[in-house]
Amino acid sequence: MIKKTFYKDRPAISIESEHFSAVFLHLDGGKLASFKTKEGEELLAQAPNKEYKRLFLDSDYVKSECSAFDDMFPTIDPCKINGLDYLDHGEVCRREHDTEIIDDKVQFSCYLPSLDITYKKSAYIQNNTLCIRYTIENHNDYDFPYIWAGHMMFKGEQGAYVTSNFPKDSPMKIMFGNPESESTAHILPCIGNKNYKFYYTEFLPKLKCGVVYPKNKTKVNVELDNDVIKYLGVWVNPGDLNNMYNIALEPCSAPYDSPQNAQKENVCSYISPKEKIEFTLKLSYSKI
Repeated sequence: MIKKTFYKDRPAISIESEHFSAVFLHLDGGKLASFKTKEGEELLAQAPNKEYKRLFLDSDYVKSECSAFDDMFPTIDPCKINGLDYLDHGEVCRREHDTEIIDDKVQFSCYLPSLDITYKKSAYIQNNTLCIRYTIENHNDYDFPYIWAGHMMFKGEQGAYVTSNFPKDSPMKIMFGNPESESTAHILPCIGNKNYKFYYTEFLPKLKCGVVYPKNKTKVNVELDNDVIKYLGVWVNPGDLNNMYNIALEPCSAPYDSPQNAQKENVCSYISPKEKIEFTLKLSYSKI
């Protein structure tokens, strides 16, 4: 079932099944603001404010709502490439999306005029799974450098930990902060420690990752269907950023926070002139 609703004070679109409900904010970057189990348990990290803190082209991402699941494109860190400004945490999460409901799918789209890029995604339910099909089209006459990352902030719970189909001994690169050890870097510690982020520097063509909550015996599952998004970042925030307690998955196209830094290591992603990229992200949960 697809219906119009509200999330806090913002218009929203809800996609619901007997197994879960998902709420998107079409006027706020197409954000997936809520993902609840059939028992009503919220799996995405929620900002505590009653009114939604909107994000605009000229506002600070961290001081906005900064919760749940935003799409990061074409960068995370702000930078300038080919004379174009790549905004902090990307431009897509800052723009209103046009929406259209066709049969059992919600289609979101926005045009990025400063970059000459069209960004689309289609959300639908398949086999108790929320599927989000992305299509990003480059209208320029040159290869467009980008990073796409799913800024997936899941709720915090002491002992929650990240899983993936990367081998346990996969090399990691610490971006900031200082986890106690690489062997425990994927585990959310108790509230009060500093946040940190790392990337697995190897890649997998069909990435699978998730978050396990031992207390509730619940596992969140995230899957990508091809090799467009093949790297994984993990951000652990035990309370010191915005007083939130969350564990985040960042499936991404390159293990860096900007295309500039990815270019230096020859791992940047590009969309060819007049071409498009497509991939599907699948989000579900299960009991363990």
